[in-house]
Amino acid sequence: MMDRLLNWIARLAFVFLYVPIVGLIVYSFNASEVSYRFDGFSLRWYAELFQDTLLLNTLQTSAIVGVVSAVLATAIGFATALAVNRYRISGRGFFLGAILVPLIVPEIVLGVSLLSIFQGIGVPMGYLTLVLGHLVVTLPLATLIMIGALSALDPSLPEAANDLGASGWTSFRLVTLPLVLPSVLASFLLAFTTSFSNIVISTFTAGVGTTTLPLRIYSSVRTGLSPELNALGTLMVVATVVLILIIGVGQLRRILAGTPAK
Repeated sequence: MMDRLLNWIARLAFVFLYVPIVGLIVYSFNASEVSYRFDGFSLRWYAELFQDTLLLNTLQTSAIVGVVSAVLATAIGFATALAVNRYRISGRGFFLGAILVPLIVPEIVLGVSLLSIFQGIGVPMGYLTLVLGHLVVTLPLATLIMIGALSALDPSLPEAANDLGASGWTSFRLVTLPLVLPSVLASFLLAFTTSFSNIVISTFTAGVGTTTLPLRIYSSVRTGLSPELNALGTLMVVATVVLILIIGVGQLRRILAGTPAK
């Protein structure tokens, strides 16, 4: 009885998660000019989406800021995790606790603080302030993931490579990095997703000409959401699924390549 109940709970949770996505995809082909009424299938909104330069510019801004923020967060987080795991740092517990602070403090507080700092030192609002603002919330996530990955790594493997004559850089490149590469990719994707969907900090750090996609969507709520956004959301879902499939196929190939022949 309990197993059946848990099975139904899992199914309902699955439906709850994916029904909005299915609705988004269906309504992206809606011929109606309003999002709440379905009047038949049409590709009209996909055509208008690629002609809406303002919306595409906001998408480009979010993508640029997301990629730059994710790369910086992953690189800095990786370096920080290496230092924490390899060297004895005084106050290590305090440092690890301090990493969590930006994740606990409400983002609106961080946004106001960042705006005050940028205005105080005279930094013009634009891509730089957006990247720095997003880095505040993405860096802790990437650092925690990399600390966990490096902590789980067997320390005897790099040591064995060094005993066999490999230099520190060679040991890192051929042993450590391949082992933690899935975690590096996870850190990048999580940081990119967090940055791409951020709206609170973007509100305080965006400048003229650097409006992000979430800000554009939020401003459209007051006048009514355009069906173009459903088309854009569908394309983003498709891109996400394709990326997941590519990563999954790549990992499956590595697993099969590493399987010894019988």
